[in-house]
Amino acid sequence: MATRAMTMDDPELRYEVSGAGPPVLFLNGAGSRANRWADQRRALDSRYRVITYDDLGSGPGEAPGRAGDGIRRRADDAVALLDHLGIERAHLVGPAMGGLIAQEMALRHPDRVRSLTLASAWTHTGPLHLITQPALVLAGEEDTVTPSRALARALPNARFKQLPGGASFITEHGEQFSETLLGFLSWLGAASA
Repeated sequence: MATRAMTMDDPELRYEVSGAGPPVLFLNGAGSRANRWADQRRALDSRYRVITYDDLGSGPGEAPGRAGDGIRRRADDAVALLDHLGIERAHLVGPAMGGLIAQEMALRHPDRVRSLTLASAWTHTGPLHLITQPALVLAGEEDTVTPSRALARALPNARFKQLPGGASFITEHGEQFSETLLGFLSWLGAASA
């Protein structure tokens, strides 16, 4: 696994890349760090190129002055990371705020997005009917807060699935989340073959 940093404006964005195959970019929820994806990295990196990174301004002590940056800026940072890595298109995985970043990327940079996996995600205010990439929208069975079903209905090519747990089902049931994600990515590979 390679751990590196790239300079964007003044601060550095730290990222990790492991595995080989189609690229999968993991986007963080608010205040989350890249290390939260360790279990998913282990599950995917034998078949996929897994990219995780710490959002600028999202963690304690990171890039002061960037903490107030919005979804648009974070989506631009993610696209800049793909550019830096020489990746044309990636599968995006995002929970909560990471799901908003994924939707923003799909709206503003559709040619960079292969698919979206949105977990306990909020609904973007943009024209969601323009997001035509395949999407998997996941929700915890006990999550009564996030509008996952409405999000799945708003996206033209979305599948909806519930997993055990609440809004934090990725942490609570990480193995099942990884299996579901792998199933979706495998289906996409077979569907495009």
